[in-house]
Amino acid sequence: MVTAKMIRYNISESFNLVRWCLTIIAFAFACVVSVAKYIQISDMTAITFSSLEITYLILNDTVSLIYIYLPLYLFLICGIMFDDNFGSLEVIKCQSRGKWLVGKWVTLLFYTLLFFVALFTLNFLISDQVFPFSASWSSDFLKVQVNMGQSARNFIYTPFQTIGLSLGSVFSLYLAVGMLSMVFSLLTHKEAYALFLSLIIGILTSAVFVYVLDFTSQMSVASFAWRNGILFASMVLTFIGALWITYKRDFNIERKE
Repeated sequence: MVTAKMIRYNISESFNLVRWCLTIIAFAFACVVSVAKYIQISDMTAITFSSLEITYLILNDTVSLIYIYLPLYLFLICGIMFDDNFGSLEVIKCQSRGKWLVGKWVTLLFYTLLFFVALFTLNFLISDQVFPFSASWSSDFLKVQVNMGQSARNFIYTPFQTIGLSLGSVFSLYLAVGMLSMVFSLLTHKEAYALFLSLIIGILTSAVFVYVLDFTSQMSVASFAWRNGILFASMVLTFIGALWITYKRDFNIERKE
């Protein structure tokens, strides 16, 4: 069984302060640019949005989700799988290749959660410095969204619930892509190659889910469960494939690949 000590070891070995700092800086920069855009829109339309409404708009921008946040996420987690000995010492400590892989998966889950907590918190805090807080949708905001082609059914829940469901969908999507990146690491033996391959496939997959399946639109909890169920099934298959690769792989101590 994977222990807390093993998870702590994985987190301590894979944590990269420089990557996290760059990610936070990129979050802040993207948010400031977006907030400045919505300030202009607010001035032009004489409509004052709430900080949660602005946060919703920023976190549901398809360009940001596919071309900004996803590359940042993959850049952040691409060092999880292997150390200098390509995981061989960790496998010995875990006493099982299966435990080693599960430990890596749990570490990926932890970093993904931390990534989305930081993403929401930073965007909300910056938005809240400029726009007033309100725990409900404003009528002006709903009119603008409907005029832009969104369905009113997307806003039947409160802003917190809607943002939570939306981020939950994107969380599952990113986690699936992150697991795929780890599989590529096993296959290519190189984190850089895995980052490049997973980024290409991740962008294409995200584009399909966002544009074709309207993934960030939350019409109901049932649709949320259905769409995330697809990703969960893909993650299970990915884990099975990664486990098979792990048991076939030759781990040699003190050899960098």
